[in-house]
Order: sequence, then structure tokens, then C-alpha cells
Amino acid sequence: MNDLLKKMLGAHGGLERWQTIRKISADFSPSGIALVARGQEAFTKMSTRVDVDTRAQRVSIFPFIHLNQRARYEPYRTLVESSDGRVLEKLERPRASFGNSAAGAKWSANQLAYFIGCALWTYFTLPFSLVGHGVIVRQGELWTESAEEIWQTLELTFPEAYATHSSQQTIYIDASGLIRRHDYSLEIAGNSKAAHYLLDYQVFDGFAFPTKRRIFLRDERRPLKDRLVIQADLGNYELTY
Repeated sequence: MNDLLKKMLGAHGGLERWQTIRKISADFSPSGIALVARGQEAFTKMSTRVDVDTRAQRVSIFPFIHLNQRARYEPYRTLVESSDGRVLEKLERPRASFGNSAAGAKWSANQLAYFIGCALWTYFTLPFSLVGHGVIVRQGELWTESAEEIWQTLELTFPEAYATHSSQQTIYIDASGLIRRHDYSLEIAGNSKAAHYLLDYQVFDGFAFPTKRRIFLRDERRPLKDRLVIQADLGNYELTY
């Protein structure tokens, strides 16, 4: 295993303890022009509670768009249901539904569920999901974030079976071993390039999680700090063993 990956796993809570976790729950409050442009402004006006299964790519989001609705995500199916469990709508093979989605094309509720679920499963399970899922990890070049901060990088290649934003991604790790930035292209939205910053880490039951996420457009590796497209605040993380 790559030495930097070992350091990162330890900084986030340790692989051995991670393997005992079944679910991560957290409060999640998203907003941003990218969601509004997709016709999902209502989703940005409420705080939700998300449950992320750490052992399979499953996520639930409640409330979802409306106070009495829940969304459930799996890579090959999404559904929206009422709070009492009645299925209101569902979508098989949701990723294929995006096609060559143009910038600003409106998303259905199930497409939003796919985007949010896919994103949160990736974010909540990193860096631990880099072990044992067929992800190729290669150490990349150093990155100078500022005069005070130089970050190491890992270049990631995800297998086709792993539902995530794009097959090629980069994570940036600070001196303590924490992930501070995550670059990817959003394949379901015209391969738009994102620089995703992880901020204000807090420790919950021995695991380090960011409580703020800020996503900017980028030009190759340079983040466009005047182009903030999504922001999310998180808290009250709870781990289920």
C-alpha cells in the first residue's frame, strides 16, 4: 500500500476501525447556483438528514425536496417515496438518463437523487473506499496551494463498476494526512471540471469529517475561486457499527 495512502487512512480514523462501521448519518444543507440551474432550488432551501451505507453504494436522503418525501439511491436505481414508504416515482439505470446533458438542463427528482447519492457515497467513504474496491492509486506531483501550504496528491483511477463522478480523480493531502481538495469531472453534466475543497474538519467518534464543502469550477488544475457552484454544510455525524 502507498505510504501516503497509509498516512491518510490513519489521519481520518484508521482502516481497522472503519471496517467495523455499517452506516454514517449526518445533517446536510446544500445550496448553490449549480442546483438552482438544474431546476432544484427547492432542495437548497431545507436541511436534510442523509444515511450512507459504508458497505454498499446505498444512500437515503430525508426530507427530499418536500418535507414528506425521501430519496433512495443505488447506482442502478433511484426512487422517491413518501415518508410512510409509498413509492412515488423511480428510475432504473439513472446514469444513462443524463445522456449528453447540456449545461443548465433541468433534472428530474430521480436525477437529483442520483447526483446527490453518488456524490455523498464517494465523499463519505473516502479515503477508505480506495482500499479493496479495485481503485488504482498513484502518487502525483506536489501542489502549491499557497505560500504556507504545499499538498501531496494521489491520482485515482476508478473501475467501471464503481459509480462516481468520473473515472479519473485527484485528491490533495495536507501535512497531517487529511484530504483538503478533491478534483474530478462531472460526467453527467458535460464533464464540467470541479475543484472541491474540504474545510473545518471535526472529529466524531474518532473519525475526522469536514463540516464544510465548497465546490468551484476549475481550469485544468487551477481552481476558479470566483466560480463557486455548490456549497454544503454538514454536522452531527453519527456512526452505526
